[in-house]
Amino acid sequence: MVEVRLYGRLRRFAQNPEVTAESIAWVPVEGEVKVAEVLRRLGIDPEKEVSNIFINGRYSYDARERMVRSGDRVGVFPKDMAMLYC
Repeated sequence: MVEVRLYGRLRRFAQNPEVTAESIAWVPVEGEVKVAEVLRRLGIDPEKEVSNIFINGRYSYDARERMVRSGDRVGVFPKDMAMLYC
């Protein structure tokens, strides 16, 4: 399973989208899968809805194309919460 932490308006894709709940979705994967595919499985369009992505706590500019596997954590921020990161 890949743990996906969703922020802002992407919370609606979490298993429990309530404001007081943790905004986490669990996506089953076999082997390695691109982050973009993990997001699509949740119903998220990675190009239209997502700005910044962190994999295992580290920002990655090309995260949509990076591979993840079971046990990895992905943090996803929507376009309206874009941030500058140096």
